[in-house]
Amino acid sequence: MVRKVLFSFSMVILVISLVIGPIGCSSNPVATAPKAPLDKVVFNLQWLPEDPACWVALDKGFWTEQNLDVKIIRGYGSGDTVTKIASKQADFGVADIGNLILARAKEDIKVKAVSNFKNSYGGLVIYRESLGINQPKDLEGKTMIGSASSSITTFFPAFAKATGVDPSKVKWTLLDPALHISAFVQGQADTLTTMFKYVPKVEKLMGKPVRYFSYSEDGHLDRYGEVIIANEDLIAQNPDLVRRFVAGFLKGLQYSLENPLEVGQIMKKYSPETDPNLAVKMWQSELDHNVIIGEESNSKGLGWMERDRMVKTIQLVMDAYELKQQVPAEKIFTTEFLPKEPVYPPKR
Repeated sequence: MVRKVLFSFSMVILVISLVIGPIGCSSNPVATAPKAPLDKVVFNLQWLPEDPACWVALDKGFWTEQNLDVKIIRGYGSGDTVTKIASKQADFGVADIGNLILARAKEDIKVKAVSNFKNSYGGLVIYRESLGINQPKDLEGKTMIGSASSSITTFFPAFAKATGVDPSKVKWTLLDPALHISAFVQGQADTLTTMFKYVPKVEKLMGKPVRYFSYSEDGHLDRYGEVIIANEDLIAQNPDLVRRFVAGFLKGLQYSLENPLEVGQIMKKYSPETDPNLAVKMWQSELDHNVIIGEESNSKGLGWMERDRMVKTIQLVMDAYELKQQVPAEKIFTTEFLPKEPVYPPKR
């Protein structure tokens, strides 16, 4: 009798297992919803891959966390990047705020800054010590290397006006940005317009420290630098995408600030020609001159832009080019896509 009961019980278990599968190891698991494909995004740089924040965001998966597949492409100067975003050849870009303001004033392009990147403008003019240059006024009569689409070139009139230089007395040599530094080192011009981040590169090639005039320090041009930009159509049609892109970028920026010694090796993964040690020095040069972080970053978080300072930035640009039309700050920037929980820089 016992054997018959055991046999019947065993048959019941067998039937159940055939129907629902072995307990804890189902051969027909409950179907789960397929993961949504990553949204593809194109990010247009201002120039070559020399700023670490975007590469860190890519490498550490900060954009992947936001369900984004970001393709980063090189730029050809801020002016060119603004044009490409306006014509929708890329989804997001990084460009100098001055070029954005000029394009809005002259052409009313539908592009807006959705996040700050660099709290102050890092433009400067490097000059040869042997020329006896002691003040910006001494730049008159000298040759200067620049690029037609570079923010440093387009904003030189503002620096000239602030420092009493007659820009008509400066002879420009406009070259492809890739040739700027080598041309200067080889003696093809007296001065070079560039950014703080390139000072270590110039010094490495010249084998000695260099002298320079800074747009912000010597010209007292307190304005924003590079920003993250997007087309207004994208902003209106897909605000969630904008919000997610900004969130991933700011996490990459925060990590770069917290771990500056790592950025060189990370960048080399994506740009093999990168010199990791030089990349670290270039990033540190901007940090040392407060190009990236300012009071706003510490109080409101990375990416923040103040309206009053933006109004002053707009006026600086308009005055430099003697443009009379009014450009409302609301047409230049928005902070609505910054994270609700601010992303703060590390305390220094």
